[in-house]
Amino acid sequence: MVVDGSNLAHRSYHKFKNLKANNGAGTGLVYGFLRILGSYLTRFKPSHVVITFDTHESKESNFRNGLLEGYKAHRSKISMDYEDFNKQLSLLRRILRLLGVQMIIDRKGLGYESDDYIAWLAINHPGKSLIISSDKDFCQLLDKRVKIFNPNKDTLILSQTCKDIMGYSAEECVDYLILNGDKSDDIPGYYGMGEVKTKAFLKQYGSIADFIDAKGAEFKGIERDQLEELYKKNKSLIDLRTALTLHPIKKVPWVKGCTNNIRKDRLFMVLDKFNLRSFKIPDFLEPFKKLQHYVQR
Repeated sequence: MVVDGSNLAHRSYHKFKNLKANNGAGTGLVYGFLRILGSYLTRFKPSHVVITFDTHESKESNFRNGLLEGYKAHRSKISMDYEDFNKQLSLLRRILRLLGVQMIIDRKGLGYESDDYIAWLAINHPGKSLIISSDKDFCQLLDKRVKIFNPNKDTLILSQTCKDIMGYSAEECVDYLILNGDKSDDIPGYYGMGEVKTKAFLKQYGSIADFIDAKGAEFKGIERDQLEELYKKNKSLIDLRTALTLHPIKKVPWVKGCTNNIRKDRLFMVLDKFNLRSFKIPDFLEPFKKLQHYVQR
């Protein structure tokens, strides 16, 4: 099970934003994240868990910044108490480490964001993988080995159910986002192509490449040369397999000391300090004890 930690952290922070410890420290992010993570361990019973987090360094060094000016620019303008968020995130990571949960966190600026490490894990793991994220980009990774659980939809997405749930298949995902754009990442699509027209285009031609290759192919509102230019630009931004081929990951920034061994005494001290005692119970801890250490291959 690969968890998009930043995605889940933001979701937890906003859902439980008013929760505080007796000392006044905010704990909503930590409480929500641990409660939700615990429910996933109970529900899906994974043999291994890896959680990835984005950092300022991973965002600043991301190779996509050089491909598109303004990539994810709107996110820096979101109104939020980042000081409080980062304090809680630091506490969460400390607790996860004491729980023995394996994490990938880039603090050096290696050029990749969390999505790249998630894709790398799902693609290279020889067994089955479950991605926990509401990010629609990951639908392109769906196959017989890879599934996605979308927390916002509370839905398990399979390769054969992707189109019914998302409106496009796993094979169409990249082309759909290229044409329609990806507002969450500030990636512009083809002007005038909304969801309806994009679906109609893919239904008619199957893919952008097939449209470009077909002699005399026409679609209202699309100029072949403009689409070909957009396709080349957006594919390297959106297609995770293409990105990892062009920019292969040479070093994965695993957090040291996360070996799936719970350090109970230190963990309980932290939970007591921040009034998070509900996580000391066996029902919460037992699934963490069953996790195996994921070995990079």
